Amino acid sequence: MADIFVSYTNADRDWAFWIAEALCGLGHAPHLHELEIKSGEDIYAWMEARHDAADHVLCVVSDDYLRAPYSTLERNAAMWQAAARRPGFVLIVAVKTCRLPSLIDHYRRCELYGISNDEAHHRFRAFMLSPAGSAPVAYPGEAFAVSNIPIRVPIHFLGREDSLAAIETALIRYQGRVAITALHGLRGVGKTALAAAYADRHRSSYRATWWIRAQTETTMRTDLVGLGARLNWVAANEKEEPAFTAVMERLRLEGDGVLLVYDNVMNAEALQPYLPRGGAASLLVTSNAHNWRGIAEPIEIRTWPKQVGADYLLARTGRITERVAAEALSVALGGLPLAHEQAAAYCERLEVSLAEYGERFDSAPAKYLDDTRHAPAEYHDGLTVAKTFSLAIEEAAKLHAAAEPLIVHAALLGPEPIPLFLFSEGREKLGWALAAGLADDGLIEALAALRVFALVDREMIFDERDPAITTDCVRLHRLVREVAVARRDSEAREEVRCALIEATATVYPTNVWDDPKTWPRARRLDTLVLALVGDGVVPAGAENGAAYLLDRAGSYRQSALGVYAEARSLFERALAMDEKVHGSEHADTGIRLNNLANLARAQGDLATARPLLERALAIHEKMREPEDIEIAVSLNNLALLIQSQGDLESARPLAERALAIREKVRGPDHPDTAMSLSNLALLLRAQGDLARPRLLSERALAIYEKTLGPEHSDTALSLNNLGYLLQGEGDLAGAQSRYERALAIWEKALGPEHPNPNRARRNLASLMLTRGEPLFALELGRSALAAHDKVLGSHHRWTKDSARVTADSLDKLGHGEEANAVRTKYGIEDRAE
Repeated sequence: MADIFVSYTNADRDWAFWIAEALCGLGHAPHLHELEIKSGEDIYAWMEARHDAADHVLCVVSDDYLRAPYSTLERNAAMWQAAARRPGFVLIVAVKTCRLPSLIDHYRRCELYGISNDEAHHRFRAFMLSPAGSAPVAYPGEAFAVSNIPIRVPIHFLGREDSLAAIETALIRYQGRVAITALHGLRGVGKTALAAAYADRHRSSYRATWWIRAQTETTMRTDLVGLGARLNWVAANEKEEPAFTAVMERLRLEGDGVLLVYDNVMNAEALQPYLPRGGAASLLVTSNAHNWRGIAEPIEIRTWPKQVGADYLLARTGRITERVAAEALSVALGGLPLAHEQAAAYCERLEVSLAEYGERFDSAPAKYLDDTRHAPAEYHDGLTVAKTFSLAIEEAAKLHAAAEPLIVHAALLGPEPIPLFLFSEGREKLGWALAAGLADDGLIEALAALRVFALVDREMIFDERDPAITTDCVRLHRLVREVAVARRDSEAREEVRCALIEATATVYPTNVWDDPKTWPRARRLDTLVLALVGDGVVPAGAENGAAYLLDRAGSYRQSALGVYAEARSLFERALAMDEKVHGSEHADTGIRLNNLANLARAQGDLATARPLLERALAIHEKMREPEDIEIAVSLNNLALLIQSQGDLESARPLAERALAIREKVRGPDHPDTAMSLSNLALLLRAQGDLARPRLLSERALAIYEKTLGPEHSDTALSLNNLGYLLQGEGDLAGAQSRYERALAIWEKALGPEHPNPNRARRNLASLMLTRGEPLFALELGRSALAAHDKVLGSHHRWTKDSARVTADSLDKLGHGEEANAVRTKYGIEDRAE
């Protein structure tokens, strides 16, 4: 900890206090006159005492500071002490742009203006951790600033200030011993240019900055011996082995002030024999590999955000008026600097606008990624983006045979994170060769091979509803995907898509309709399913798997998300696909008909739903045994629909037959049996039976709670139905407790906008109105109405029910005009029950 006298003028008071807080955070003791001198005290005496006792004087420099008399006195006194007997006594922190006097212009300083708060903290911390004092005076002899840096820092070097500061901080942290920092990331992201920029920017801080070609052991040895010859550690004609040994020993003993840049290292294991065994040299490594923590401090170099990418495109092409197109193109290029340079060179040479290049790129990305004419010559002798990634894939394949087919399969999936369980559990559907390669530890070994070349990222995804549920996933950069896909011709791609559809169908949860525990898995697969089968074009031979995935994705949307319009489109496509492949009377067609009809009924489209259900029932009765469970499903759904149409007499025998089949096939305590019990109870209540419905409903609830648990969505449905029966019997307290419990379960499982929790909310509003609490009823009714209108539309019967209870509540509160407006908007005349 150091005592630091902070010298500043009143115009920079806020900066002085910010710096003081930062100093405290670093363990120092700052002294500011405004914090230590009381009114009337002798400021000169305080200045003299503090100035003399301080370990450092920190000057908060601006034009105002340089003109102020008190600050000039403090600064000059500190500079005299620094020059006479206290080197490093003065710390210069510039907080505004200004022209420094020649006497202090050579001092090492920290510039905090024009940057973000986070970057300012980072830069100031690095400044305070590094050796204090003025910039070193150049020694005119040969050994000073020895350098062989072969990379020219790009003219438009943008967006890497944070990375440069992170490198400096990392290297400073290990003062007095070997400091190793590893820059890792995607190929073409600019790691080599960044290392060159750091070496160039800090060349005055080192007596030698030496570039080592680290692709092979031969080049590493050659370049290290070359350093020794340049520093006169070994004779120019000395044999390599003794020369190499001598250089490594001199680096251990005399490495202070030497920066070694190991470019394009394969991995940490390959580098180990060529690291100094001690001393104080600074080492900067660039690599695609990510696993460096055993020997170095890793810094991941990420792609550009679209704003930086756009800045580069505009500066590089001179098309400064095309900001919108530049940002869009940067997104299409995935923020990869190498791809930006290829695009900019193309636009500049052919005088093509950024928007036009974007259109051309979208139409044929593989062609433009492999545009050799516009690849920068300084990047690995002119490698294009496509060639760069292709070579990386080929090298990964040498490490593990499954790496290449694995990345091709991953690339043909959607751009979202891909759950690894798709490959581990569905591997048997991916072809025997890849399945064998992924067996046992094959999957993680293949991924490790791809990770060596930064071709994929591993990512742990937390479930959106339950953060305790995590899924191990892999993600590909969009340009890596394009290059990997281009490794297969169109016919081979279709074969891979077929395999992926079958694999995804294998791992997709079958009971997604009624089991919320399966929804986290469905969430991870949802986008991938739509990318595989959602565009209307399915490879020949994959229709069965595609129809199944469409059907399951529709069920997930209807049950878990409550997005009925999207679900209907998926159900319709699944039905059309099954009819085309299997014909109009196949058992699978019957299942698709039933699911589409159930969705149409939920939407209130009873006219469409009934013939679909009747057709499904006819197919099942023709193709299955008389007591098949699918017949019970069709009977149950048809009974519900006919009941909704008001034909209770026709609905009852269907519901009773469905219950009989389920009790016989599933057993008396199965959830399917409970469903039929609950539905029959409501039907009997509608027919005026006041005794049996409650017994049936309570039996159904007991089955659900025992088999599915008290927090299951089906348990909530049973609670809601029982609440409705109890309300009809006049047991308002019993009904309220059931409604409230159903609402809590549904809202937790489905979210606040799903139709089901808002059905319970609407029922609770009706009960509150009956109990004489119209204000509470209005709050509940409005919330239910807003959700139902948004999800189901204004013509759905549930929406109209919510509108009725809302209007009735308004009437009770004396807001007749508003109540009438609600009734008019939703086309209702009668009042809520």
